Amino acid sequence: MCGIMGYSGPRPPLPLLVSGLERLEYRGYDSSGVAFFNATGAIDVLRAAGKVSVLKERVGSLEGHPGAAIGHIRWATHGAATVENAHPHKSGPIALVHNGIIENEQILRERLKAEGVLFQSETDTEVLAHLIRLEYERSGEFAESVRRALALVEGSYALAILCQDEPADLIAVRQGPPLLLGMGEGESFVASDIPAFLHFTRQVYAFRSGEIGLIRHGDVRVGEISSPSSSWKSPVAQTISWDPFFAEKGTYRHFMEKEIFEGSRALMDTLADRIVPWKTLPELAPFGPFPPPSLTFVACGTSWHAALLGRYFMESMGIPSAVEIASEFRYRPLLLPGGSWVVGISQSGETADTLGALELARKAGCRTLGISNVPGSSLERETDLCLLTHAGPEIGVASTKAFQSQVALLMLLSLALSGAEPETEKLESLIRSPHRLEMFLETMSSERFDQAVERLRQSHLVMFAGRGLDYPLSLEGALKFKEITYRPADGYPGGELKHGPIALVEPGVTVIAPMVDSNLRQKEISNLREIRARGGYVLAIGPSIPENQRGIWYDDRIDLPEVPVWSGVFQAAAVLQYLAYRVAVALGNDVDQPRNLAKSVTVE
Repeated sequence: MCGIMGYSGPRPPLPLLVSGLERLEYRGYDSSGVAFFNATGAIDVLRAAGKVSVLKERVGSLEGHPGAAIGHIRWATHGAATVENAHPHKSGPIALVHNGIIENEQILRERLKAEGVLFQSETDTEVLAHLIRLEYERSGEFAESVRRALALVEGSYALAILCQDEPADLIAVRQGPPLLLGMGEGESFVASDIPAFLHFTRQVYAFRSGEIGLIRHGDVRVGEISSPSSSWKSPVAQTISWDPFFAEKGTYRHFMEKEIFEGSRALMDTLADRIVPWKTLPELAPFGPFPPPSLTFVACGTSWHAALLGRYFMESMGIPSAVEIASEFRYRPLLLPGGSWVVGISQSGETADTLGALELARKAGCRTLGISNVPGSSLERETDLCLLTHAGPEIGVASTKAFQSQVALLMLLSLALSGAEPETEKLESLIRSPHRLEMFLETMSSERFDQAVERLRQSHLVMFAGRGLDYPLSLEGALKFKEITYRPADGYPGGELKHGPIALVEPGVTVIAPMVDSNLRQKEISNLREIRARGGYVLAIGPSIPENQRGIWYDDRIDLPEVPVWSGVFQAAAVLQYLAYRVAVALGNDVDQPRNLAKSVTVE
């Protein structure tokens, strides 16, 4: 959940580090820091509580001595968001940054205290710095001291490490959380995510879990943490097609706004080359036979809501499926028939609970399929097959275009698994969805939303309710709303309102009702009439909402075009995302970096 940035090369490193940390700020923004070599050859550490902008002011015009340097943006776990707990942490000649959690930290801390070590912070990371320093004092060999120290450690970690005596060298280690290597001309970058160095190189190597890298400018060697130094080998990079434009806000005020309006492009890129005559997802062909005897989706957060929609798509094609929250699935007995498929969905491909659920499924003999947005992710490497969504980098913490592309890929998957010629109506609707969404987004002006935004800003509780396909959309709308507005919001099946939640309804409560699924519309209208009868304010979102019904079962509406359901889902999702965005902006919140949240949850 924290962000690591490292550099080894001939350029002054500090401008590169700060630039990279700014692009990683969606991974954490409680504190930040850099470690670099000064003109005298000593390691200097600068740290600041708060966002990268505070650190940037501290760094000022400093450039640092060419060679190796490391930086970090923190999402607090062990210890409060203070300068003392900010990374990098330094012990003697060793300085390091860390993403992850050291599970035996307390045992190691007591052991180190008994050896006379004085701690300056509450973090588990400082334990690692002292361990490596002690091993280095014994062996005098940088890489070997890292290996020996980590042999004592239990937990998860991605590390970037400097040594006072090796000013050109940067050591990178991965055991769990993601860590990527960017390979340039005579220089190398290490980061938690691709956007950090995308402006400098598209040649990327993804460290495998259990791997260590020794980096000296453009000379890079990798090996296993548990193996001797004689096992070093040269990594093979892959070329990433992402455009650096995606990592810039351009004319938009926030990344979230930009990424909402990139939804149509994300759909187009996700569908490209995946619909050929009489079949979809040709890359899935070796994975058959179809359909599977059992199919279970595992995911968290927004990806879980996409999976709920995926279940509806599967069932519409006659394929039984189930949806599980990954953090619950991985700790329950696995009772699935042989040959079952378990499909893990994760935007980053690094969500710890989803990866853990898939590992459980794999050990039980299930076939595992991944859906991710990030090339080279753990999900791609650790599943039998991984389908990429091609949404491009998503910088805003609240997922928008990645959700849209996940939904599109799940539609494709349901058509592919049906084992029959795709239904013409659904396939045509999906093919036309990017263009329909693009045309709709062009009409989605801020003025159209002003009245609804003001109403929601004043509401003390917002509820979302829908039936059929509209229920997962309601859950996702509520999640977006609470993530960035910090206001209470919940999503419910429309038919469940009268089984308890309706007790919350009173004047000042707003109920948002996405109404894309026409099959249950009349029943949903009955539910909404009950809301209005109790003083609630109803905002309806959908096609064909008659004006002459205003004041009977709804108070305000946002019209959607009259399109097939498989296109309307994307338009309704965009409206829900944009409503949350506009309300959060009206409240003065930091939309791209909401409090207490990070883009990907890479630890439990």
